[in-house]
Amino acid sequence: MSEFELLAQDLLEKAEAEEQLRQENDKKLLGQVLEIYDQKYVAELLRKVGKNEWSRETLNRWINGKCSPKTLTLAEEELLRKMLPEAPAHHPDYAFRFIDLFAGIGGIRKGFETIGGQCVFTSEWNKEAVRTYKAN
Repeated sequence: MSEFELLAQDLLEKAEAEEQLRQENDKKLLGQVLEIYDQKYVAELLRKVGKNEWSRETLNRWINGKCSPKTLTLAEEELLRKMLPEAPAHHPDYAFRFIDLFAGIGGIRKGFETIGGQCVFTSEWNKEAVRTYKAN
């Protein structure tokens, strides 16, 4: 093999590794968003900003590894990141720690985080409240 053929092969391997890492990160980001929002809603939003044909079924197959992964466009990735809640203002320098029992939708947690608290444990049994809690 010539020097350029070796270089081309090396560049191809690096590009494939970077693409795989990006797809893994995209899948992780999408998984975090789907813990909060339902698949149909996320697919509708992705269709509005991206070039890919998104549907609830497509998202479900992708997350469950039943189809080849897509690479998110920059607009799709930015949308998903903005759908996630921001870190508390005092992160990581918290003034105190607390637990959030019977958390509901997270009102007490929001208040404590606003004054510098770090939630170390949360308990809520209602699955719809949990989704709202994660969104907050």
